[in-house]
This record gives sequence, structure tokens and C-alpha cells, in this order.
Amino acid sequence: MDSAEKRLGDVAEIMAGLTGFADKGKYRYSVVQPNSFTDTGLMNEVDVQRRSDELTDKQLLSVGDILVKRLNPTFVHVVALESVGMVASQNILVVRPCAEIDPDYLGCLLEQKDILGQVEHLTGSTAAIKAVSVKKLAGITIPVIPLTEQRKVGAIWKLSRKRKQLLNEYMVENDRLVSLLASQILNGGGNRR
Repeated sequence: MDSAEKRLGDVAEIMAGLTGFADKGKYRYSVVQPNSFTDTGLMNEVDVQRRSDELTDKQLLSVGDILVKRLNPTFVHVVALESVGMVASQNILVVRPCAEIDPDYLGCLLEQKDILGQVEHLTGSTAAIKAVSVKKLAGITIPVIPLTEQRKVGAIWKLSRKRKQLLNEYMVENDRLVSLLASQILNGGGNRR
């Protein structure tokens, strides 16, 4: 399989999240915070905040944008249709891949320890809190394989995240059922003694 190493900054636009939100202002925006998304790709509640100035289309999230936490990133979020038009907070970096890069493939890469670990090597930092900047992220290198292969890797990554989500839901439901059964038995719901 053909593979070339490229700097992330050469195959994606990397932007810092926005500041300048307040309680008052003419324009309302749904603002994604670092705790707004999960490691399985789900988007949780987002804050609605205001601004006195209107944002440009480029500043709004688009399908395929990848959200990376600025502090201690361990997982990313690939923006889907339901999150289009939202805005990233200042604690998030937005990676917007070019047409030759599949967003799910890049999302998968950005969750790999050896890829994100390059940020540490670039800074020489061994601090307890790892801060990622636009410049540091742009400087990491990623393997670029043919787009058809990228799509396959991205699809497998999405399926593994879905599997993780289903397993999480299964464990919650299993715990609920065990608790319910134990409660019924302890409170006389079982055979009378």
C-alpha cells in the first residue's frame, strides 16, 4: 500500500476555538466545550452563548471537522450533520482536513498515541497537563494512504466506537437489571420465607 508521511498542517487547516462569548449579545450560538463530546462519538448538551458580532461561515463547524481538546487530548470528535453550525470553544482546536484526507481516518489517527505523542516530542514537555497548540498540532506527521484505504480505516474506527457505545449501554442496563432483581428479592419480591 502506498503511504507518504505529511505534516498535518499541509493536509488540514487547524484553527483555534473562539473566545468572546457572553450572556448578552445579538447573536446566539451553540458552543461546544471539551466535555460536550464522548469517546464514542456522541455529542452531549452544548452551551448556548451570545456574541455581539456575527461569526463567518468559516468559524462555524462543518461536517468532517475534527475537534481536539487543547488540554490532555485522548480522543477526538468528528463533526456530523447534527453539529453543523455550532462553534468550538477556546478550549478546543478544530482540524479541517482537505479533500485528500478522509475525516474519519484522520480522527482515527489523532487518537493514536504515537501520532498525538509527537506533540510531546515537539515540545519536550513532560508536564502533567499536556497543552496542544495550533502550531504544535500542525507540525505532527501523519501517514497518508490512498483515499479508498483511508475510508476503510475510518469505517472500522467508527464501527469500533459504535461497539464501545453499545457495550457501555449494555453494562448500564445489566447493572440496572441486577439492582432491580436484588431489590425485588430483598424487599419480598422473591419467594416468601
